[in-house]
Amino acid sequence: MESLLSHLQCARCERELDAGVVQNRCPCGGTLFARYHFDRFDAGHLEGSGLWRYRQLLPVRGEALSLGEPRTPLLALPVLSERWGAEVWLKDDGGLQGGTFKARGACIGVARARELGATEVVLPSAGNAGGAWSLYGARAGLRVAVTMARSAPRTNQIEVELAGGDLELVEGTIADAGARAQEIARSRSAYLASTFSEPYRLEGKKSAWFELREQLGRWPRTLVLPVGGGIAAVAASKAVEEMAGSSWATDEGPRIVGVQPAGCAPLVEAFEGDTEVRPWPVPPDTIAAGLRVPSPSEGALVLERVRASGGSMVAVEERDLVAAVGELAAAEGVLACPEGAATVAAAAALARVGRLEGPVVLYNTGTGAKYLDALDGGLPEAPSRSFLQEPRSARPL
Repeated sequence: MESLLSHLQCARCERELDAGVVQNRCPCGGTLFARYHFDRFDAGHLEGSGLWRYRQLLPVRGEALSLGEPRTPLLALPVLSERWGAEVWLKDDGGLQGGTFKARGACIGVARARELGATEVVLPSAGNAGGAWSLYGARAGLRVAVTMARSAPRTNQIEVELAGGDLELVEGTIADAGARAQEIARSRSAYLASTFSEPYRLEGKKSAWFELREQLGRWPRTLVLPVGGGIAAVAASKAVEEMAGSSWATDEGPRIVGVQPAGCAPLVEAFEGDTEVRPWPVPPDTIAAGLRVPSPSEGALVLERVRASGGSMVAVEERDLVAAVGELAAAEGVLACPEGAATVAAAAALARVGRLEGPVVLYNTGTGAKYLDALDGGLPEAPSRSFLQEPRSARPL
């Protein structure tokens, strides 16, 4: 089956734009969403088991780009289910190319950039996205330039360089890397692939939730996922809408719980105070590099989607985030990245106050193997008791 892509539509002003040419943002500044001909969708013609299974609701009209993306596991977590008194599952994207969920966005983003005529892609990255886009760029024959904060994990820097990416390190945060990426894109007339500044990364990310709905056979009641820029949360919301719009799955979607580290939690603060999203006032302080996003470019959109789902935002202390990596490995045999382990700490806090409704799906966005150096020494001492049984320090909002 071919893509049913119809047009692009602004999430802010609802203006419709041509999907056949390069578009970044709407003239009003809003994020663009890909829209599809839902009346032509045929669930009986889904083919394969990876993300290309959902080609009808993906934007790539031409040749598929692939590095053998598998359908990632949905793992039952019996130990946590017993402890928390709810049915708990883990969607584990650690087995994708490059070891993280960023492969989903890179696969579709690079493929779409190529078919729109781009020869060079430029993006800022907190770490993992830069590696994923460089790998898929190499596969597609596109030049990829990546800007990163100098504090980004060296593992991710090496990954970009090994894949032939053009890496530039900048002082400051991901926000400074983003400003530099825009400068490069303008000077070279390159395709800018910043989060939410092109429509197609989001489309790759939503494939995780199509997979989840098929694997579980229903939507979970609660979906707990880490939030940096927030594209995974928006992608989950969009996937629910599209499955309902195509009459593929019409059951009620999950409550989305977004998780941020206490050392960089601008969206938690905005959610708690019901105010505009303000930049985090101090340098991000967390081992979870993917969550070091002090000023999410579409924070208001993320919060809108979380609120519309009936969900919430939760901040977890760094001590518990780090401990959760080991707790999850020891209890369930899953070596999660710190970003993914943050969902365990958050869910534990919700369970303690009776606000964790099952079925629950936690989202592990990557393999912990990429973080072993950072996890080896120099971290806060683990709690003396299992915080998974008696969570202490998250703020359920």
